[in-house]
Formats: sequence, structure tokens, C-alpha cells
Amino acid sequence: MAQKKKKKKTTINNNINVHDEETKKEELMDESFVENNTNNEDTSTSLSVIDKEELNELIEEDLVEKKVVKKRYHFFVHFLLIILFFLSIFSFGMVIMKDSSISLLINSLILTLFSIIFVVVSFTYNRNKKTMIGFGSLLLIGYYILNINNHFAIVNSPISTMPDFQGKMVTDVIKWANKNHVSIHQEYEYSDMIDEYKVISQNVKYGTNLNKIDEVTISISEGANPSKEIMIPDMVSWDSERVLLFVKENYLSNVNVEFVESDKSKDTVIEQSTSGSLKRDEELKLTFSYGEELGFDEVKLIDFTNKSKFEVEFYMKQHQLRYDFIDDFSSKVKKGFSIKQNIKAGETVSIDDERVIVTISKGPEIKVPDLLKLDVAKLTEWAIKNKLKLNFTDGYDDSIKENGIISANYKDGDIIEQGTIIKVVLSRGSLKMKNFKSLNDFYTWANKYNIKYEEEHEFSDTVPSGEVISYSYKKGDIIKNNDIIKIIISDGSKRTVPNLKGLTKKEAISKLEKAGLKYSFVYKNSSKDKDTVLNQSISSGSEISNGTTITITLSNGREEEEKKEEEKIDKKEEDKKSNFSPSNDSKNNTEEKKEEEKKQEEKKCNTCPRISPGIISNAASSSNTCGEAQGKIKSDIQDQCPGINVTVKCLEKDGYRTNDFISGFRGGTAYNGETLTSCSSIEIVLAK
Repeated sequence: MAQKKKKKKTTINNNINVHDEETKKEELMDESFVENNTNNEDTSTSLSVIDKEELNELIEEDLVEKKVVKKRYHFFVHFLLIILFFLSIFSFGMVIMKDSSISLLINSLILTLFSIIFVVVSFTYNRNKKTMIGFGSLLLIGYYILNINNHFAIVNSPISTMPDFQGKMVTDVIKWANKNHVSIHQEYEYSDMIDEYKVISQNVKYGTNLNKIDEVTISISEGANPSKEIMIPDMVSWDSERVLLFVKENYLSNVNVEFVESDKSKDTVIEQSTSGSLKRDEELKLTFSYGEELGFDEVKLIDFTNKSKFEVEFYMKQHQLRYDFIDDFSSKVKKGFSIKQNIKAGETVSIDDERVIVTISKGPEIKVPDLLKLDVAKLTEWAIKNKLKLNFTDGYDDSIKENGIISANYKDGDIIEQGTIIKVVLSRGSLKMKNFKSLNDFYTWANKYNIKYEEEHEFSDTVPSGEVISYSYKKGDIIKNNDIIKIIISDGSKRTVPNLKGLTKKEAISKLEKAGLKYSFVYKNSSKDKDTVLNQSISSGSEISNGTTITITLSNGREEEEKKEEEKIDKKEEDKKSNFSPSNDSKNNTEEKKEEEKKQEEKKCNTCPRISPGIISNAASSSNTCGEAQGKIKSDIQDQCPGINVTVKCLEKDGYRTNDFISGFRGGTAYNGETLTSCSSIEIVLAK
């Protein structure tokens, strides 16, 4: 019995300490004995009925069950710890790969070390219960998963943040933007450090909550800057191989070489045009020596395939060969490199005899697909694959869904080259009316999205002059493609112009101030008493807005008029006495006639005083957008010329910068080269 018991115990317990198991069995037996002795008078009878060996088996089975449960529980926790370990290493590697800042690298390193220490300590922790360890592991795993998701934009979560796209391909940005409904504005700039079509920088900080982001501007590399200044060393005595390597590594694009007879070593630089600071695309002249004599009359050609244009030209001049370049498309040879030559490699060419023609690649012939049928992601992939540049702008179109393509500057079937800029207008969906702080804000918004609008003017006692009374659309209303927004603009409170003719200056001022009108005075020679009102710029009875300025013409008085008439008589007498002739008399009559016509023209334009010619240029130069200039010009002209109807249009036109004058009224009395005879309306066209 004892041997059987020992054998069974060994089989069941395996790695369990024998002494501990015996102790637990004895404790359980004692507890069972006490319980039976207390609750039952026939304890001895009960113990004798239960076989001791069976009791030991039950106890051992119970312990094994507990051990199994314990092992399963620890297996799950250890599995979490292993996942945590690998996620921490992967996350740290991700931070290193994206060239993050020093502070971000240090923070990531500290967190990674903490996670590793946490995993090691947790594995060696011997307590039966590891609930808190499992909970802590889950929290850290959740953090790393969110961090990785934000970096790769796998799932759009409510707490998603702005990823760091530095060094990433622009296609990654476009895919992320479409998924998260963010508008992307692309700008291109040169970079020696970032590969072409990869992101250099972004205007939204990494980690910014997506709820605060509507538009992101990214700067995309278009390769090495051809105009960057670099230091050119003194190359005198350099051999040709060293020069070619320097030109290639520093992206020099305007190196001109010559080979001359010299007592210096063959194929070495004997003279250079400049050294020190020089732009890559500025000319650098290098003179090489071909020795004291040329030493050959014919040259065995090498294979120019896949050599750069500069390398080919260098070889031709080095061997005193005549040559020409032609350009052609090639899908196999990189742009700017040689495709083929008219005389095959290995053939001999006599100097100054036969001309070598080398074909230089323009890159592959690119046939434009129907861009309007592509989405932004596919368009971007196509552009990058073909080394094209994309210029995105946006507009509203109720017939094209959001992020669909409204228009492009190339159509289906067009043939283009690498480096071509594709201008694309993306749809922002249906246009909705919004609130505007001022009329200038509306002009800016409407001109940006080519929204048509019409203006009407009304008097208003509640809305100040020049401000908007109402729009034909309310906030939130959808504006379709060809809809026109009507704007009612206030002319201020209505005032009736009094009759001032014949009044004295003092009486005229009193009437104008009572009417709430502004005024200015000009003087004219007249037989009327001095300071008598001769004329007014706005006729009596006219309805104008409160605060409008009226120009009043006052008399200089009789003495001035008589003096002027006497001067005229004296001048005529002098003309008669000296050099009198019919032709002179005719000339005088003509001059008097022109003077009279000029006065008549001034009278015809009396309703519109002379407007300063600089009024347009001043407003344009002080405005950032055409919409802003629009409002300033209208306001300034209407201040100087009340009651006039001013229309300022913004038009896109090649060759003009923003706010350049295109056509219309320039200021002064001239209008399209002709005399301004009617000042009721003025039209001005500026460039967007």
C-alpha cells in the first residue's frame, strides 16, 4: 500500500514539491477530522468508512486543477508581455526611421526602456495573481497601437491626430487626406536632402487633433535646387575624372569646358573662370590641356548610351570632334541622358570630318488619360510614376462629389514630358452660403470661387452707407453652379439736395448742414457778387445718401471778372499791333474755341469731380487680394464722387499679377482714351 501510494504521488505531482504537498494533505485531513468530530457524534465511524487512499487522490486532483488554472492564467499574461515587448521595439524603430526630433527620440527611448524593464520584471514575478500586470500590459499595448495607427493612418479613430509625414511619399498623404476628409494643398520646393516627391514639411504640427484640421499644406521635394549656392574649389591641376565626379555630385548644370594645347599635363585643368561661391546653374568655364600636341587624327568612338549630356559633350571636346544633339522621347533612358548615336561605338571618326549626332532623352512620352475620371489618389500615383508636378486648387461644384476633379489643364490624349505641371481643380461639393463680416469679405470669397453676383443700392435709415442690407441667399443655402447672388447695399439715409443757387456761402453752408450733407468749395470768375453760389455738383431735388459731399462753385466777384476782361482787351490790342495777319487771327480764334470747348466738357462732367489717377493704384498696392482692392476702390471713388455707380471686376488673365489694372476707368477725366462726358457709371477691371 505504501509503495502504491508513493508511486501515484510521484506521477501526479511531477514538478510539485513533495514536502509541500504532504503538508497540505495533512492540513486538509486535520480540517476534515475536526469538522466531522464537531458536527457528528459518529466521527470515528465516518473516518473509518472513507478510505485514506481515496482521500489522498481527491486532494491531489484538487491541487492539479488549481495548478492548471494557475498556469493558464499566467500563459495569457505572458503572451501580453511578449506582444508589449515587440510593439515597444517596433514603435521605437518607427521613430528612428522617420528622422524625428531629438526630444521625440529621447521620449520614445525612455518609454521603450520602461516597457522592456516592465516585461522582464513581470516575467520574474512569482505571485500567483498577476491581474495588475495584465492590466498594465493592456494599457501599454493600447498606447503603442494608437501611436502606430496615427503614424500609418490605418483606422480613423475619434481621437486620431495629425501624423508626421516628413520623408513620406506624397501618395501616402493623399490617401490619408481622403480617408480623413482633409483638404491637401501641395507646394513644391527644392531639397538636396529629401528625395523627389517626398514630403519636406507640413504646416500642421504632428499630434494635432484631427477635429481642428480642415486643410493641410505640405511641401514636396522636387529634387536638388538648381540655383543653390555652393563653394567651387580651385580646380587648377585637377584631372578630368575628378572634375566629372565633382560636377555630378554637386549637380552643376552650366559647366562649359574647352581643351587647348599646353605644356601642362594632358586632361588637367589649367584655367577656370571663377572659384568660391557660385550658383549651380551659373556658368563655370574650365580650360583643359590636351598636351603639347593633339597626337591623333581620328578617334574610336565609345558607347554614349546612358551617359549624361555633359559627359558626352566633355568627350567630344576632349577629342576635338564635331557633334550635334537632338532630343527624343525614351521610356528606357533617364531624361537628360544619351539614347543613341548615329555612328556606332567602336567605329573610327576622323577629326573635323564627320559630325557625330547624339540623341538625348526627354524621358518617356507621356499620354494624358482622362483626368476627370480619376480620383485624387490615382491621379497622384500617375503623376509621381511619370515624374510630373501637381498643382491643386479647389472649387465648389454641385454636380461633382467632394474631392472629385472639376477640371485640369490637360485633356485626354495630350502628349507631355516629365516635369510638366498638372493644374487640377478639386471639388469641395455643393457651395453653401455663409455669414460675412463685411462686404470685402464677401468679395474675397466670391472671387476665390468664381461666384457670380449682382449689386443693387437702396437707401436705409438703419444700415450705414456701403454696408450690406441683405443677400439673396441665407446662411446654409446651397448655391448651384450658375446661380447669381444678389446683394443689396445701403446708400445710407435718404437726403434731398436743396437748391443753393444764388445763396451766399453762409446760407449754403447752413442749408447743407441741416440736410446732413458734406460740402466743398471751388471758385470761378463771375460778374456775380463774391461768395455767391453759381453752381452745385448735384442738382436740387436729387435724392442722395446722408454724408454725401456736394461741390459748390462760388463767385470770385465782379472786380476779378472786370480785371480779367481788361487783360483780355489789352492782349487783343497788343496782338493787333504786332504781327497782325489773318492766319494769327484764325489761330487765336481756334485757341479761344478750344478753351470754350474745354469749359463745356468740364460742365458736362460737373456731376463727377476729377478723380485722382492714383486712386486705383493706391488701393491695389495696399490690398492683398483683388476682392480687397475692389472694396477700397469703390469706397474711395464714391467718397470723391457721390452718386456714381462704380463697378470693379476681377478677371484671371495671363501676364498680369494680382491687382494689376487691365482696362476701364484709370482716374482723371480720361476714360478709355476719350473725354469723359458722363460720370453716371464707371467700370474698372483688375487682375486676380
